[in-house]
Amino acid sequence: MLNRSEKGFTLIELLIVIAIIGILAAGAIPNLLRARMSANEAAAAAACKTIAAAQTDYNNNSSPHSYAETLSQLATGFHAGGIPYIDPDLGEGLRNGYMYEVTAGAPILVPGEIFESFNAWSATAWPIVYASTGVRTFYIDESGVIRGLDIAGIKGDYTLPTVD
Repeated sequence: MLNRSEKGFTLIELLIVIAIIGILAAGAIPNLLRARMSANEAAAAAACKTIAAAQTDYNNNSSPHSYAETLSQLATGFHAGGIPYIDPDLGEGLRNGYMYEVTAGAPILVPGEIFESFNAWSATAWPIVYASTGVRTFYIDESGVIRGLDIAGIKGDYTLPTVD
């Protein structure tokens, strides 16, 4: 004889619950991925501001006054008192789904100087995996103006529009 007083879910009830959870997840996952991309983009823009502030500090503390030629110089403070101006992750050029690069420009000729000095610089940040870690590329230079646009995940330059 079957005992009808046992309590529990039938297989059909469990399948219905799993189907409902699947439908809810299918709608939520794209929103979560887009939120992560937006967070990565905001972090990349903030990192560009951090690089600009670090370059200003580096310039004030180097002798003769110069900008850092690479991110690793900003991360170690090489040639500017050995004080790190940015964290090591950013100094390696990878952070929050973006790659970063600093380019020095306009060299200053200083007689007897072992290291090159620069009076201009630019930095760019672009997504590691386009449309997955981010879509916008960012650019900043010694002017401190952040520029950015969706340019298919390639490096940016001064021609990008300003970011509001």
